[in-house]
Amino acid sequence: MILGTRTAALAARLEARGLSCEASATTHGATAAIARARPDAIVVSLSARLAPKALKALRTSPAARGIPVVFDGSKVTGRALDGLDVDVVARSLEELEHQLTAGLRARRAADRDELVRRRLELLLDVTRATADGSAPVTLAQQLAPRLRDALSCEQVRVLLVEGDALRAAALVDEAGRTPIDLAVAPTFRRALETRELAGGDGTWVFPVPNERSAVAAVVLRRQAPLEQEERDFLIAVCLALANAAERAQALGAEARVRASLESAYLERFRELQEANARLKAVDRRKNEILAILSHDLRAPLNVQLGHAHLLLTDAALPPSLKPSAQAIQRSGRKMLELVESLLEGHRAEDGRIVLFSKAMDVAETCQEAVNDLQVLARAGQVTLRAEAPMSLEVVGDEQKIRQVLQNLITNSLKHAKGVTKVTVQARLKPQPDGDVALVEVRDDGAVADPAALLLAFDRASGLGLSICRDYVERHGGEIWAEAPPEGGARFSFTLPIRQGRPARKAEPRAGAPLVLLAEDDPVFARVCTMGLSGHYRVEHVRDGDEAVARAKVLNPDVIVMDVFMPRRDGLEALRELQRTPGTADIPVLLISGNPDFSDKLRTLELGHVDTLTKPFSLSQLLTRVGDAVKRRTTTVAAIGVDAETGLFDHLGVVNRLDAELSRSGRYGRALSVGVLRPSSPAGGKVAAAASIVRRELRAPDVVGHLGGGVFAVLLPETPLEQARALVSRLCTLLEREGPVWHTRLADAKEAAQSGEALLERLLA
Repeated sequence: MILGTRTAALAARLEARGLSCEASATTHGATAAIARARPDAIVVSLSARLAPKALKALRTSPAARGIPVVFDGSKVTGRALDGLDVDVVARSLEELEHQLTAGLRARRAADRDELVRRRLELLLDVTRATADGSAPVTLAQQLAPRLRDALSCEQVRVLLVEGDALRAAALVDEAGRTPIDLAVAPTFRRALETRELAGGDGTWVFPVPNERSAVAAVVLRRQAPLEQEERDFLIAVCLALANAAERAQALGAEARVRASLESAYLERFRELQEANARLKAVDRRKNEILAILSHDLRAPLNVQLGHAHLLLTDAALPPSLKPSAQAIQRSGRKMLELVESLLEGHRAEDGRIVLFSKAMDVAETCQEAVNDLQVLARAGQVTLRAEAPMSLEVVGDEQKIRQVLQNLITNSLKHAKGVTKVTVQARLKPQPDGDVALVEVRDDGAVADPAALLLAFDRASGLGLSICRDYVERHGGEIWAEAPPEGGARFSFTLPIRQGRPARKAEPRAGAPLVLLAEDDPVFARVCTMGLSGHYRVEHVRDGDEAVARAKVLNPDVIVMDVFMPRRDGLEALRELQRTPGTADIPVLLISGNPDFSDKLRTLELGHVDTLTKPFSLSQLLTRVGDAVKRRTTTVAAIGVDAETGLFDHLGVVNRLDAELSRSGRYGRALSVGVLRPSSPAGGKVAAAASIVRRELRAPDVVGHLGGGVFAVLLPETPLEQARALVSRLCTLLEREGPVWHTRLADAKEAAQSGEALLERLLA
């Protein structure tokens, strides 16, 4: 666009350079022409006097906004051009031609770059939408307006073919979906069949160029034909549309296959349920048969064993028949053991609880259960600690009691609302009928219905807590739940305390301890008597009744008794001895030919009874009898507990250190071990120092007193640097109670030593 009064020569010169020009002599006429033609540049060819007013009018016109303005200064001299509001001032016509040509070229390049950027962005969005699984119709509706802008078209629609046959199709744009019949649309059908561009009269059909199971095309409405670059762009767009259509078809097929598989799975599941029901019925019938068979076999076996005993005790039996009678007795006993095995298996399958009881420390079990669940507590940002300062020895199944503790702690951590602290306490509770160990698991969570806690251990409320009730009651204890006035919930259970057997108060006797040997086999009895008589006085009896009677009269130091004996077997005799006050504390060594007898004996809960399996050497017999004599003549104190402080002693620390070393290695956790030694005797300050050390350590930490004011600390999950800072603070607090304390620390994982060796190294 040229604005000026004498512009004919300038226009002719610019047109000779290939530029299209339109001239106007007035500013108003130029503004109207600019709004109509949208030129690429405006050339002002006016005098320096008229130019400012004309330029001001152009700058304020919305139609000229953004169009560069070039001033023809070839006829203006001096400083008259200074201050003009133009983009470029050309001092000559040659410069004017150069500026216009370069400016137009740069503008067209910028427009082209912008068009390429929009097209690439469009392709990227189409690819992402296809990967995300967008439906073809939805993708076409989003694509149509952007294609119209990218290709400068009047209208753009996407043609989607429904099915493999070229019959039904739909034209999709932002306005919606229009079904069409390809039989009456020859242009569309020809383009899809030939995979070539078709059309005319301003309508162009651009199909997917290669064979596809899902066919798509783009229908354009514009007068100018498509350039090669535009065709390449449309090929990429059509391929993306075809991919979207194929993906939709594949997803539909996958959904149909999934539905078919689910239907087959449900049918198979129903078949398995029916088969499982039939299997359970057969299993119940099998158990009934086994139970009947086992019970019916016991009666004739007892008769057989009884007659075999009569034959063996009959003095009139010829010596030649005695081996046969002994063989009958041995075979009968073996068959009886097999029957007992059948009954035991039946009881286990029937779900009866079997306890494997032994002496155990409930306080230590509480601490170990808390340590094991610290990871779960930290994950829920809950403080979990144990308060079990004294040793509480009971006789019970350690695994089942540990399971009770873990169930109760886990219940508080996971199911209590708003819980921030869980405390496990173990203490001695005096009772009129005997002291018990009381264990409490308390939390500070909100209890919606305190009355519901009374039913917490019913099977309808959950399997885990009902199992806890069964286990505790099987141990002879009680379990309950309550909501204390201070808030939270408290789950408590009791276990009977193991009553220590007092030292024997027998009158001093001359000679060795007395061993009562109950054995019906004369050869075996003679061998045992010969082996024991060099060290003990031995009294021999031949059956269970005689063993009970002689034990009440002689009050022996140890009873060595065979399990299978006539008149009364060893187990019945043992029960009678334990029920009698005068013989209840006599150690008993049971002898059996069954290798599994010791495991079966634990299920009978007969207390601490030693066992020995035939055949055995005389040295084994002497060792077991010697151990039993020591147990009888001394009072057993709490093992692993320091009497002065109530902390672990040297043995207790070593045992806990071995356990922590195993746990640290198994889970890859840090473990630091330290020893605190006073520079001078602590004297009466030991108890106060022990209280300080215990108070400053965490719940998982372990502390023991090794004697003379020397303390050992085990710090699980504590790196060595943190352990140094903690022990340094402990020493500062301990120095207020008396002497200066020196420390030695070690990283237990790097030490690679046993607990005993590591502790000895720190004490050296």
